Amino acid sequence: MSEELSLKDKVFRSFLQDPTLGPEQMAAKLDAKYNSVKDAFAKLARDGLLQRSGRGNYEPNYAGIVIHLMDRIEALEKQAK
Repeated sequence: MSEELSLKDKVFRSFLQDPTLGPEQMAAKLDAKYNSVKDAFAKLARDGLLQRSGRGNYEPNYAGIVIHLMDRIEALEKQAK
């Protein structure tokens, strides 16, 4: 019943485990194409889960992560009713 994670999800989970990884290092770690990983980082930043701290550098956006989790919990609670 396990679903395959998207590259974006893999990048996010790996980044949270090691926030020192930039797109180039992440691509090597995940054996993925650099441009695809770079796009995943950009999407995570647009979603508010990461924030850019410089060219090719990102940081976790803890406030954005918490809000995202709260929204997910609320959606699941509505489904359960």
